[in-house]
Amino acid sequence: VVCYNCCMTHRLSDLRAFRRSLRLLEREIALSLERETDCCGVTSAQCHLLLESEDNPGASLGELAAALDLDKSTLSRSADGLASAGLLARAVDPANRRKVVIGLTEIGAEKVAAINRLCDDSYGRMFEFIPENKRTQVVESVGLLADALRRKRKTESPACCGFGKEPS
Repeated sequence: VVCYNCCMTHRLSDLRAFRRSLRLLEREIALSLERETDCCGVTSAQCHLLLESEDNPGASLGELAAALDLDKSTLSRSADGLASAGLLARAVDPANRRKVVIGLTEIGAEKVAAINRLCDDSYGRMFEFIPENKRTQVVESVGLLADALRRKRKTESPACCGFGKEPS
C-alpha cells in the first residue's frame, strides 16, 4: 500500500499500529508529565526551561529558546514566571555586556534537583517493566523517534485532513 501524499511504500496496517502506539505513548507521557510537574509546582514548559538551564549554565534566553526549539517571546514568559518565583535569575554576561544570561538561583537548583530525583525514580520504576536486555534498545529507539519527529516537523508544512474546510 502506498502511503497517502507520500512516495514511500508502507504496509497500512503497520502505519496504523504505529500511530495507535504513538497515541497511547502520547497519553501516557502527558499524564506522567502532569503528575511530575504538578507536584513540583511548575508547568511542563517551566520544567523544561529549568532542566535546560541546568544543562546550559550561562546561556542567554535566545540560546535556551533555540535549544528548546521555542519562540523567544514564549520562553521569555516562562522565564519571567520562574524569575518571579525566585527560581531563575538574569545577569549581564561579564564577557559580553550585551548578553543577558539566565541561571538557576539556589532555590532553582534545589527545584531542579527535586525534579531530577522524582523523574529518575519514576523512570527507574518504569524501566523495571522493560526486560533488562531491551533497555538500551528502548533508549536508542526513543532517541531515534524523537529526532525523526523533530526533523519531519521542521521539513514540512502542517498537515490537515481537510475536514471542516470549505472546498476550494
